[in-house]
Amino acid sequence: MAAFTGRTGGTSAAPFATLNLALRVEDDLRRVLANRRRVATVLGLAGLPWALARQVHGATVLHVRAGSAGQGPPEGKPTVGEADGLVTADPGVVLAVLTADCAPVLLADPGAGVVGAVHAGWRGLAAGVVEAGVAAMAELGADPGAVVGLVGPAVGGCCYEVGPEVREAVGGRYPAALATTRDGRPALDPAAGAAQALERAGAGQVRVAGECTIDLEERFFSHRRDQGRTGRQAGLIALVPGGGR
Repeated sequence: MAAFTGRTGGTSAAPFATLNLALRVEDDLRRVLANRRRVATVLGLAGLPWALARQVHGATVLHVRAGSAGQGPPEGKPTVGEADGLVTADPGVVLAVLTADCAPVLLADPGAGVVGAVHAGWRGLAAGVVEAGVAAMAELGADPGAVVGLVGPAVGGCCYEVGPEVREAVGGRYPAALATTRDGRPALDPAAGAAQALERAGAGQVRVAGECTIDLEERFFSHRRDQGRTGRQAGLIALVPGGGR
């Protein structure tokens, strides 16, 4: 199971309306947990624990075991550590990354039964977090050539104006990420950079949602558009018990 959420269908009030899944943005705790349970139910994941990391815009990837993520529904469990990538070969645990402009990247080798989730902002891309995610999956038995990489909604090159240092940090490594805004200003396309990173890591299939979080205000949260006060959507992936490989 792999999915990207949007901002609609939840219980949170503005400015987190409505399907905010983050606990650390000053939203009402009860509403966030209700939103998480709603997502779990819709995706057929009710009762499975969620594993989330404290995301720090780096390249650390953690191996997650089912027992380390807590038990029961996705309540406000502690994070599994400080990282921007999670991988597992254990059925029954949901890997989740939270975003509001950064690119969520979901990884799966169905044959090997290994999955991963990566949070790729510009700093993480420059640090190699996407390649680190694929390498961590290989440590668990995945074949990079069999990995399917899904790049979810993220801020697009149409809207993501950046300065020369940021542009060089990412574009110097991933030229595909270089972009120009609609009004002709230097920009980055994190999703395109993540896709190029997946290709360089040897991923067999790469699919990109191609949806800009700034542009699509009714569908997605955006940290930049909403000046930092907003919710978070998620990229979620899991090996479902009894679902086969």
